[in-house]
Amino acid sequence: IGDSVVLGNPNAPVTIIKWTDFQWPYCSKSVGLIDDVLKMHPNDVKVVIKNFPLNFHKQARDAAKYALASNRQKVCGTSKNESCYKDMYHMIMKDFRKLKTNPDLPLEFAEELGLDMIKFKQDAMDPAFETLIKKESLELSQNFERKSVPKFLVAGKEPKGRDLQTFSDMIKAALKKKNIFYKNNKKSSIYI
Repeated sequence: IGDSVVLGNPNAPVTIIKWTDFQWPYCSKSVGLIDDVLKMHPNDVKVVIKNFPLNFHKQARDAAKYALASNRQKVCGTSKNESCYKDMYHMIMKDFRKLKTNPDLPLEFAEELGLDMIKFKQDAMDPAFETLIKKESLELSQNFERKSVPKFLVAGKEPKGRDLQTFSDMIKAALKKKNIFYKNNKKSSIYI
């Protein structure tokens, strides 16, 4: 996980990793899938978001930095006592096409969310974010033959499909390996 952003229960037994680009339509479409997975398995899954901005998406890297900067603030939008990352992530992904003509769109979202704008702008320029993005990108490019986004790992395995049922089946299989069992699609007991 390192310094990557975690959505959901940070202590969950199953980890999903998602590499993403803030200007890619397929990454935007996958946001709903991740939301559904977290709703279906709120205690069992954490989603680690890693950045892989594609070179031909000129605003994707800066959008990632803005999203990471929002992670340093705690109260905004629909997030209560969590980081503001999830709200910023959703807003940028929803309007990703507008980034091409308005690279400062995340600044507008930050104002809308009520972020401390001075802190937000300073945080977005933190060189640690560039280092993190490079590290996350290298993880994908050095470990996988197919370097496309969104890229998912569910409990360390790449899913064959990108749908809720496939992810849920993989999560349940991973939980079973950890001796957490389901009965009639509901977690019924833990055997250790």
